[in-house]
Formats: sequence, structure tokens, C-alpha cells
Amino acid sequence: MQGTPNMTQHDESGLISEVPTTLSSSAEDLFKLYDGVETFVMFIGYPRSSHSLVAAILDAHPEIIIANEYHVLRTWQGKFRSSKEVERSFKKYQLFYDLHELSVRDATFGRRANNSLLNVRYSYQVPGLWQGRYFKGIKVIGDKKGGGTANALRNKNNWSVLYEIQEVLQIPIKFIHVIRNPFDNIATIMLRATESRDVVKEDGVTVNMTEELDLAIKSYFSLAAANQRIRERYGNAVIDIQGHNTVLKPRETLQRLCDHLGVTCSEDYFEKCSSILFGVPSVTRDKVVWTKEQKEQVTKQIKNFSFLKEYSFDEYPK
Repeated sequence: MQGTPNMTQHDESGLISEVPTTLSSSAEDLFKLYDGVETFVMFIGYPRSSHSLVAAILDAHPEIIIANEYHVLRTWQGKFRSSKEVERSFKKYQLFYDLHELSVRDATFGRRANNSLLNVRYSYQVPGLWQGRYFKGIKVIGDKKGGGTANALRNKNNWSVLYEIQEVLQIPIKFIHVIRNPFDNIATIMLRATESRDVVKEDGVTVNMTEELDLAIKSYFSLAAANQRIRERYGNAVIDIQGHNTVLKPRETLQRLCDHLGVTCSEDYFEKCSSILFGVPSVTRDKVVWTKEQKEQVTKQIKNFSFLKEYSFDEYPK
């Protein structure tokens, strides 16, 4: 491991692995490390759409650091725009340090950690790879806050924040747009908002909340419109990733992500990431009672977005 002091812990095989405890004692070393970053990446999309999984496997790459829910746009407004603490010339280094530190923390104590100390529903650890760490250098750094970023960019005033970040960083910004079937995504948003996820775990149990589902539909397509504007503005800098393909086509999906970010995928990286990308994609549309009008409304709105046109209520991941 490069660039950070470390402590030892035992992984599942009983072998000792290194975990960073601090980032660096040398500001000069950090500045040099962060000057080597070639791409800044942001997630866009929707809540409950597999962003966390995609971010976790990217953070496991030896040349990529992805923080979990730093919320770059909001934090930039509060910390970098309004505070005199950070001089303009140091904003890049402070931002990269914050993201790096959050990645380290999540890999040591959070949802990407071995034997996580948090009581979490899912673990996103990729054993044997580089979550929270890097090898030789960092080529790509960024933040996973997909729904939050899209939500912020619904407000035209926040576009100036994004442009300011790009001006300060002076490196390309790329986006990862993770997509699920809208019917599943909307259903999961509603189930989460109404704290009904555990209720529908039993076979045959459904939730009938028409008004709450209407709100989830409205919220989803508002985000879809914001994501469409980002795609139109940034063109090929945005990649669409179908969430179900992380499980059904892991190697192909990983290769597309690595190509988009300009890094190499080793066979070891493919194999170890694929070890946690298994099972079947989550399908929740059948856990919710849809009125005929709601199905028709979603079906009609899907047609307004090129990145959603392959989806329907009757289409299942394959």
C-alpha cells in the first residue's frame, strides 16, 4: 500500500491485511498525490438504484477513490464558497482530502469494512482489494450521492456551483448514471419513505398506498428530467449503467466503467468484484399495489427519456 501509515487486521482467510489509520503526515506528499488525479467523478440518478454497490466496487480499484455520500454540491456551497478558511488555491486539495478521508473511514468502520461496526442492512466490502486505499497513485476521485446530486441540479442556481468546481479542479468531470426499472425504483422509494420494506418481505404481502406512490412517481420523474439535462450538457462524459447488469453482467459492466474512467481492469479486480456481484436483481414493483392510472402514467413518462425506453412494467431483468 502506498502513501499512508497503517494498522493490521485479519481478513476472512485469517491473513493479515493493511488498513490505513491516517492519510499522511506530509502535506507535500498529499499535494503531489492529488496533483496526479486525472478525473473527477460524480454519480447522478435516483435513490435506491444500486449506486452504493457501484461506488463500492469502484472504490476497490487500486487507482480510484470514491467517497460515500459526501454530497459535493451542497458541501462546496457551505464549506468552500462561504468560508474563508480555504484559500482558492487549496480548494482542490481540501476537497480531495475530504473525499479520501471519507473513503478510508468507510473502509475501516463503515459499510465497506470487514466486520462492520455499524448495524447495516447490506455490506459492500470487496475482500482482498483496495477500498479506502490506493496503489502507487490515484487517477480518479469522486463522490457517490446520485439522487442528491440530481436533486440539487433541479435548481438552476446550483449549476453555477458545478461550473465553479470544474474551474477550480481543472480536470475533466465525468458522471455515472445508475438506472433501475422505473417501476422497481419508484416502488422502492415509496417503501423506504413509508418504512414498509420489512413488511413486504413475507411472500404475498403488498402495500397499498396510492397517495404515497403518486409522490414517489412525481419525485422520480423530476429527477429523471434533471439527469436528462446533465446528459445533454455533458454528453459522452455521462455513462448510463443499468443496475441489474452489475449482477447479471458484472464483467461487462466493470469494463464499461473502467473504460469510461480511463483506468485498467485487471483479472484480479474482475474476479474479486464479481465475487460479491451475484444473486438476482431486486424486483419490488410487485410489492406495491398500482392503480391502472398509475401504471399508464409511468409508462407514458418513460417514453420521454431515451435512457428509460427499454423498461416496462412487464419487463424483468435478464
